[in-house]
Amino acid sequence: MRYGGIGLTIALGAAIGMALLFLRSEPEPELAVVAPSDVEVDDFAMDGEDTAFDPDPVPPPVEGEVHFEEIAGGDFEDDGTLRGQFGKAKSFRQAMLGAGLSPNESSELEIALNGVLDFRRCRETDTFVAQRDSHGRLVHFEYHASALEYVVAERGDDGKLRARKIERPIERRRLAAGGIIRTSLGDAVEEAGLRRGIVGLFVEAFNGRADFHRDTREGDTFRIIVEEERLEGEFRGYGRALALEYRGRKTGLLRAFLRTTDEDESEYYDENGNPLSGSVLAVPCRYDMVSSPFNPRRMHPVLRRIAPHNGTDFAAPTGTPVVAAADGVVTWSGPKGPNGNLVSIRHNNGYVTHYAHLHRIERGIKVGVTVKRRQRIGQVGTTGRSTGPHLHFGVQKNGAFVDPMKVLNEPGPRLRGKALSDYQAHVRKLVRQLEGIPLTKR
Repeated sequence: MRYGGIGLTIALGAAIGMALLFLRSEPEPELAVVAPSDVEVDDFAMDGEDTAFDPDPVPPPVEGEVHFEEIAGGDFEDDGTLRGQFGKAKSFRQAMLGAGLSPNESSELEIALNGVLDFRRCRETDTFVAQRDSHGRLVHFEYHASALEYVVAERGDDGKLRARKIERPIERRRLAAGGIIRTSLGDAVEEAGLRRGIVGLFVEAFNGRADFHRDTREGDTFRIIVEEERLEGEFRGYGRALALEYRGRKTGLLRAFLRTTDEDESEYYDENGNPLSGSVLAVPCRYDMVSSPFNPRRMHPVLRRIAPHNGTDFAAPTGTPVVAAADGVVTWSGPKGPNGNLVSIRHNNGYVTHYAHLHRIERGIKVGVTVKRRQRIGQVGTTGRSTGPHLHFGVQKNGAFVDPMKVLNEPGPRLRGKALSDYQAHVRKLVRQLEGIPLTKR
């Protein structure tokens, strides 16, 4: 009897008429030029919220959570299968007992999984599947804590349960697409066969050098080379774009190219080797637009009174990854009043960054933990006092709040010497590929 893993399905639309175009620029990987697809996109509010750091934590609700109490005493299905969720259990054993496993089965699983599953990192949203054979004996168990891997315990011929970790490989391929703006960049991206989230890659790469909501004009064009990620055949998301181009009446010609160092650090540069990313802080998430800028005298959208907005609101769908803007030490992790789920990080040079209204905080992001620049710390959400999913990003310099966008746009050093010559040789190949991408016309 075979037991497959539970796949994470993201149903965002069906690709129509996918065509492959091979760009001969060895040893560069081949590119697939995508055709139009139908994509469903969630709407989100553009309003800001109060960001005063309230000293009285108020735990925000967690959407869609299922508590183990709700499935306590659950029966196995006719085929011997039991499905459960960790929920509010205080321990792995408690979660198993609450789901309907026997004390002996729960103890046996604890022994088998010890050293394979970190019980300290079990979360409310983790799911599991248990299988009994026709004699009522537990023969198979799966624990799913991540979309990228899961743990399996199976009973061998000797009668013992043995556990192992199984990784789900991510399939990556390079896509190339281009289009003409009729109404908006988001619409043009969808017409070209990509999902609207691509807009966030343009915002990330050009880092405030263009406003892709206010500066776009009919007839502007875009081209992009990006990695698509699929998990078990299902679309999972986009990696970082390798090359981007935007030609606009107001923006002029904008190009950005991803450069990865031997230390596996990646930043965007222009054709001349000038960095587009901030030298002090990195953009903390991929966002569609700035829904509310830093403003010491903003009219609060909920309280309807003048109140300082000590940060920048990045509008993005719930679940969008949030990363640390720089190396540092976590000084707060958890609920904090109207800020909802909040992470605060102390950096060098007197900087402290705050990430508010998170839907979820990543495992291991606790007070005192050291994090690296661009390490994932949570997900965009709308917890606390919020009018819609977004990240409130606050920056303090020597204790005073400052405009995050000014810090994000502080230029870093230009490439020089061999680093510059190697980079420009690489860019010449990418420019040829960009110029060869046809523009989708409708």
